[in-house]
Amino acid sequence: CSYLEYQMNMLNYAYGMCADYSDADSGTVNWDLQFTEDQTLSEYAKAETDDTVLFYAVVENLAAEMDAGLTAEDETAIADNRASAVEEMGGEEEFVKYLAELGIDEDTFARFSSTSFLFDNLTDLVLQEGSELYLPEEDYDQYATYADHILLATQDLTTGEALSEEKIAEKRQTAEDLLAQLQASDDVVTLFSQLADEYSEDTGRETNPNGYIYTPGTMVTAFEDAAAALEPGQVSGIVESDYGYHIILRKDLSEGLADDPDMKRTLAQQYLQSLLEERMEEAEVTVSAELDDLDPGAFYTQYLTELDALEEPAGVAADGDASGDTAGETETSGNTETSGEADAGSGNDGESSGQ
Repeated sequence: CSYLEYQMNMLNYAYGMCADYSDADSGTVNWDLQFTEDQTLSEYAKAETDDTVLFYAVVENLAAEMDAGLTAEDETAIADNRASAVEEMGGEEEFVKYLAELGIDEDTFARFSSTSFLFDNLTDLVLQEGSELYLPEEDYDQYATYADHILLATQDLTTGEALSEEKIAEKRQTAEDLLAQLQASDDVVTLFSQLADEYSEDTGRETNPNGYIYTPGTMVTAFEDAAAALEPGQVSGIVESDYGYHIILRKDLSEGLADDPDMKRTLAQQYLQSLLEERMEEAEVTVSAELDDLDPGAFYTQYLTELDALEEPAGVAADGDASGDTAGETETSGNTETSGEADAGSGNDGESSGQ
């Protein structure tokens, strides 16, 4: 609730968005308003919390099953993180008081802190040949594509303004000439690289001289569809998008990932995320009966009222606005590594539960 409160107030204050949910003057959130087609904001908060708790549990269970528990290095890092938190809060007493105000104890704080480390350890197994979680090299194609392209822009790539018909016709003719050269070549890959360096108007080529490793939804649809229809080493015809004319070379993903271990790890995390989501769907969940009648919005409103009544509350502002910021960060701190991106993260992007 505090995380949602912070987001609603921030969006309203900065952009005038979510004004129906957040009062700009008081920061009060209306939890009873419809937020999705079948959920109020309060019900949405409850569902998101359910998913997050389930995600944490599934990570813990899979780590135990795979013998991927915390290492000595992990324990040291967690202890260092706690020490940093204590220092930021102004001392041990203030830290313990802050945990109490959030309604969690030391064990829960430790579980929050450990989840990202367990997720990392499971990711290591995805990358480790011979492990039960290992993702074979050829299966990475399910999660990303590696392709290079020659772009002949039909618009000003800075302003988005379309070029004249005469200029566009010239670009089309150039694209046809380049394609003819590629189709007649005995070494398409080498020639493609040379022509791309000379002719491509892609503004990202300087930082991506060998092309792009991208996940679905990253590139324009016409580009992705054309690349998906190619085998590694094949060149497309002329593909037209809003940006201009593309000639695409599909490349071997395994070769690209060999040169980009960070991207390979990101894709491994996405694969692990999909495994965890499957386990979340299959999990047998026991829910406390006390949750049936719980209204998170009403509970949180009462929480803020009682917190305000405490003398000098530690780390959480009485007006509720800063409390959303701080508490929201605490809630997500144990799971930052699952975003992939993530966002690769229920965020994703939030793409998946627990991010």
